[in-house]
Formats: sequence, structure tokens, C-alpha cells
Amino acid sequence: MFKLGEYDETEAADIAAYLKEAGLRVELKPSISAFMESAIYLEGRANELRDRVEDFEVYDRYLGALKTALVEGRDAEDFTDRYLSALDPSWKEKKEETAGLLDGGPDEGGDSPEKMMERAADLLEKLEALQFLDSVLELNEIDVEGDPRGELGDDPLLRIPADPDECDPEDELLRSILAVHLDKVVEVRLDEIKTPLAKNVEDEFADEYPEEYYMVASIGMTIERLLAPPGDSNKIDLDEFRDLLVFEEDMEGFVMMVDGTAVAEEIARTLKKEGVIKIKGDKIAWKK
Repeated sequence: MFKLGEYDETEAADIAAYLKEAGLRVELKPSISAFMESAIYLEGRANELRDRVEDFEVYDRYLGALKTALVEGRDAEDFTDRYLSALDPSWKEKKEETAGLLDGGPDEGGDSPEKMMERAADLLEKLEALQFLDSVLELNEIDVEGDPRGELGDDPLLRIPADPDECDPEDELLRSILAVHLDKVVEVRLDEIKTPLAKNVEDEFADEYPEEYYMVASIGMTIERLLAPPGDSNKIDLDEFRDLLVFEEDMEGFVMMVDGTAVAEEIARTLKKEGVIKIKGDKIAWKK
């Protein structure tokens, strides 16, 4: 089987639907995956961290916005909006401008590099503010689904990212965190012998999944070249067979180079299983 890749359930189903419609045999194999990330933090009460963290006024701003959002005490659904609005009343307008820029490109006349950098910096600042919000709510056990007013207190627990090179390794507030994230992924696998049918896939597939399209096309072209003997003789050795797996194909606007030498034996076994060739020692013969 040819492993196309690993995707979330929705994307895997979408890819499979396109390929099945073209006549390919597709297998979906769900599994659990894990990825890890580590980080260094200073964790403690705000008054303890104030003297340890440079530019702590940034976090004071975040705390002030959080207290404002908590005091307003409306429903939990718009809590994040209240928090960001307290930080920056114009954040929604900036968000729409950035979304428009990503969807349609720069406005007529274009934005200056300085303006683009300003947008990027603002976006990163908002992401940092949201990460801070999540950690404060978790550490202080504040549930915004209820009535959280007054739960933060004057000296809340905080978790602030730290540079290990600038911290005292003996600092009692220094924390090293390893986060392991588990997720469900779906492996999309294809029966190689059917991959030449990739030429029948809808144009939308190539537009939506160009990388997957060319990967399937490459194995399809490889198999198609091997369904019949390469010349007058129907018998070649393994090295000659391996050479057949290196080729170039003219595509629209570019040349695709394919090198399948590393999987020559696997492809040969697939063709043998399908009754296309016979293998004896290092000799390969096409069946008549």
C-alpha cells in the first residue's frame, strides 16, 4: 500500500472521496498520534514575579484587562472578546483588516513593510495575551462559565515564559514543562496498482490538495510504466528494473522528476502479487 499521509478525520474523508470517485482503492486507517513541546516558565504570585521579570508592565496590562473582563461579569461566550477589547478597543477592526489582507491581498497601493510588520507584531501580542489569559484562569481555578467576579484577587498566580539563559537555575519559581498532546489522525493509504487512475481525478482535487495530487500522480505514473515490458524483451534484471523507476514527466508548466529506486523491491512484489510479473532470483519477467 502507498501511504499518502496522515490527516484529521474530515480532511481524510474528503481526500478519500475524490480518489474513490476516480476509481482508486483507498484505505483509511485511524490511529492516535502524540507530539510534545517543552517550555521554561517562572510560576508564582504576581508580587513574587514582579521583580524577577523584565518588562512586567506588559503582564500588568494583561491583568488589568482580565480584571475588567471579570468585573463586567456577563455571559462566558463573549469573555475573550471583553478581555481583548479591554486590552485594545480597536482589536476587532484590526482583526478584520488582517483577515481581508490574507483573503484578498493588500489594498490598492499596498501596505508598507513597516505597516505589515506592525500588523504581525500586533497579532503576536494578541496571541501572547490569550496564552496568558488561559494560564491565569487555569492556575487560579477561575471558571468563566459561572460568575467569576472578584475571584482573581490582588496577588494571583501567574505563569510567565522565561529565557533559561537569563534565569537562575536554582530559582524556586522556575518551572520546566513538557506538554504531550494526543490527537486522532487518519492515515490515507492507496492500492498502488490502481494509482494510474489518478489521471481521472477531478480538477478540484488538484486545486485543493496539490501536494497530494502530485504524490498520487507520481506513483501512478511509476506503476503505469511497469505494466508492460520496457522493450522487445520481456525479461530484465533487478538493476534494469530499478532504472525504470527514475524518470521525468512533463507537467503543465514544469517538469516532475520521480526517483523510485529506493522502493524497487516493494514495487516489484506488488506487481508480482497482481500477476503482472514473475520474479526469479534477480530476474524479472512480464507475464504474457
